[in-house]
Amino acid sequence: MHSSGLFLLLAILIGLGAGFLLGTQPSINGQLGRNVQHPLQASMISFASGTAILFVLCLASGNFPPHFSTPASQLPWWIWFGGAIGVVLVTSSLILVPRIGSLPWFAAVMTGQTVAALVLDHFGMLGNPHAHASPLRLLGTGLLVAGVLVIVQAKRMEQRQVPIPAQVAGESAQEE
Repeated sequence: MHSSGLFLLLAILIGLGAGFLLGTQPSINGQLGRNVQHPLQASMISFASGTAILFVLCLASGNFPPHFSTPASQLPWWIWFGGAIGVVLVTSSLILVPRIGSLPWFAAVMTGQTVAALVLDHFGMLGNPHAHASPLRLLGTGLLVAGVLVIVQAKRMEQRQVPIPAQVAGESAQEE
């Protein structure tokens, strides 16, 4: 395999692993959220633990304090909002995942990320290299949108089903 193909495969595998971990985050934070008074408190604790780990890693690797290659005052205004976007994602997942489940939430988040990436790449925005929204990229994105619609429909169908009380279900199983 060519070295660029190997690098792509490795990057995809790392992305899948990171995505799997990301898929567990709302459930982990949801458990935290059930044990504090407010979702914002759980979000703050989540970000504090991540910040503490990053601080230790930066210290241990000799990368603290941060050194800018461009003076901070000359950076675009939007560059400072990555953490704020994380707050929106984590806090909204703390509120919504316990109500709708992880699958609909992450299908929507992943599709939203993909649509944003498609637009950012197509127009070369926010420092991304320019990559046209080719028919195959549009098809892949469209399939993700279709996947979200199918998952939402499945959730609606599940919610319409009348649950069988546990006692009745147990009695009928014993009769057989």
